[in-house]
Parts: sequence; C-alpha cells; structure tokens
Amino acid sequence: MTWFMAADVTEADLARWDAEDSGRLVQIMREERGWTRTRLAQLAGTSHAELARFEMGRTVPAQAMLVRYLHAMGYRSH
Repeated sequence: MTWFMAADVTEADLARWDAEDSGRLVQIMREERGWTRTRLAQLAGTSHAELARFEMGRTVPAQAMLVRYLHAMGYRSH
C-alpha cells in the first residue's frame, strides 16, 4: 500500500487511474505528431479499436500497451 492511499481507494481504482493517464498520454503524443489512430495502431501492431480502447483508459493493466505504443512512436526505455 502506498503512503498517499486513502482507506477507500482500492488497487482497482489505482489501476483504472493508471490506464486513464496512460491513454491520455499516448493520445496527446499521437496528436502532437499529427498521427491518426490507424497509423499508430499499424506501427504498434495493434488494431484501431484496441488503440481507441487504450486511449479511453479501458485497457487494464496499461503498462505493456503503453510501452508498445511509445516504442512505435520512437521512444525507448534505458
């Protein structure tokens, strides 16, 4: 349990918030590049529908897909 967690916040809540934030991040980065969902989905090897679900925060857990989309946009982890 994290120090900032309120008693009524569950792990599921944290996962949902993580998914929403990750989706927003990918959407902002994609739009800044002028890319369509179709283009990013093709580069990441996913479908347009899967990317749309991700950007709307409906992919839980989100980390694996976040890394996949970031790699498709040219970002690498060290």
